[in-house]
Amino acid sequence: MSNRLVQLMFALCIVATPVLAQSPKAGGEKLEPAPVIFDTDIGTDIDDAYALAVLIHRPELSVLGVTTVSSDAVARARLAAKLLAIAGGKWASLPVYAGISTPIQYMKQVEWAQGFNSPSLHTSGGVEFMRREINARPGEITIIAVGELTNVAALLDSEPGIGKKIRAISLMGGAIYRGYAGGSKPEPEWNIKSNAKAAQTVFRSGVPLLVAPLDSTADLKMTPEMRVEVFSRGVPLNDALAALNSIWRHTNHWKGENPTQFDVLAVNLVMPRKPYKLTDLHVDVADDGLTVPVPGKKANAQVALDVDIPQFMREFVELLVR
Repeated sequence: MSNRLVQLMFALCIVATPVLAQSPKAGGEKLEPAPVIFDTDIGTDIDDAYALAVLIHRPELSVLGVTTVSSDAVARARLAAKLLAIAGGKWASLPVYAGISTPIQYMKQVEWAQGFNSPSLHTSGGVEFMRREINARPGEITIIAVGELTNVAALLDSEPGIGKKIRAISLMGGAIYRGYAGGSKPEPEWNIKSNAKAAQTVFRSGVPLLVAPLDSTADLKMTPEMRVEVFSRGVPLNDALAALNSIWRHTNHWKGENPTQFDVLAVNLVMPRKPYKLTDLHVDVADDGLTVPVPGKKANAQVALDVDIPQFMREFVELLVR
């Protein structure tokens, strides 16, 4: 078979594959920034704060707003709004909406933002904000969901057919072939098991899904050397990350020391600077929150099962020290 024919068949395969995570076009032509909404449970684990910082450094993404979910969603929104205010410029006026609150859980980082206020901070209306933006731009917006899926499920239930207006949902969640520890069996992952019914709604919605499960995220560890490099940058946003990291490090009840950047991959799957290997799977959610791949059924998700960890972490640090 000639090289030319091989190249042609390869090109046809690419065209036939749904493009949810677009990369910049070849030849230097730039795509318009992709509109996204960031739905987060910032304040519990530390990776949400890092993921928000990554969003700030991603001009390929046009962030329309931030919504918060679970525990005290208002306190979470206040934390996100303060972090954005410290980033300054246009970020200080980015709207932040509290979404649905649930029973209180560990979220010590929110004390860092206690008493903060801003015109961009809204103490309610997260789901309504998402619905309003999606109806205004049907087929354009990707939701990046890095907490439990309570807000997203409520959005899908709020209006018949609204799922068809969502371009994609890029989420951190699930465990397909492994659990938190390397070599372990799949187990219910936090974001999914925290509201398994909501996760079932999302995975069964028909909205195109980009999924960053434990398979590809559980080993994305930020070493002490990496933290020194980021925190010694001497800019306000990185100083804020250092403060939040210290609070998390000394108060989290699971004794985490090196932050695992679970949520950053869900951000990076949207308009990736370099393509990630994605596997088409049909993933269902059991009542206990276990994510189960179902062979033979039409795929409902493109799943990142593996990443180049050293390269991912190197690019993550480089982004935050620019």
